[in-house]
Amino acid sequence: MFAESYVRAQVRIVELIADKDPLVMVPACPEWTAGDVVRHLAGISMDTTNGVFEGFASDEWTDKQVRDRSWMSLDGVIEEWNGTIEEAAATFDNIERLGLPDTLQSALGPIPSSILGPVAIGDILHHEFDLRNAYNDTSGRDLMDIHFAAAGHARSVRGTFSARNLPTIRIESTDSGMGWDIGHEDPVATLAATSFEIMRAIGGRRTRSEMAGMGWEGDPEPFLDALVLPHLAMRGTSLHE
Repeated sequence: MFAESYVRAQVRIVELIADKDPLVMVPACPEWTAGDVVRHLAGISMDTTNGVFEGFASDEWTDKQVRDRSWMSLDGVIEEWNGTIEEAAATFDNIERLGLPDTLQSALGPIPSSILGPVAIGDILHHEFDLRNAYNDTSGRDLMDIHFAAAGHARSVRGTFSARNLPTIRIESTDSGMGWDIGHEDPVATLAATSFEIMRAIGGRRTRSEMAGMGWEGDPEPFLDALVLPHLAMRGTSLHE
């Protein structure tokens, strides 16, 4: 399930960047060029095949992936990535083969190793659209895999809502027909948006005012801070997606 989604995203990214300037800065990743984003993704693929998950999702983990490939041309990075993508993707469908402990220490806090697959899908999709944003490319926002990522993102904030004793809200995808209650009581507010907007908002790619201006019924203000994945933060400036 995860493998096919991951490979599809990799193929799209390689095709996207093939005729583009790799030195373009990526607003969603302000310290990285487009080439650096690809270096990071190639590094994830290599680390996955080698079972290197210490510090997973931390700045140190991702910066090392970029730094270790800083001397490589983009063609060389893509060649490396092409050589590892199939094994890495297959690993996300069968993560237990790595013999990892049940719980990993990460930038997200302690996480079950079983969630590495869905987290990786969300990461590569976000970076695909980070790159599209850098190149003013608005295509691909109706991809099937985005619905999957939006669902995973919505479920991922349930722990934050519980920890903060927040009332229940409902999140509804207007283009997939799916919906999720974030909590266990009757919802006091509803957020309705496309799967793309849900994914990007929860994934830290929207400002506070952009999140407040989404399709809300009820007062969004008590919930905005809890609606971003716990290892991320709202943007201070708009990506103008």
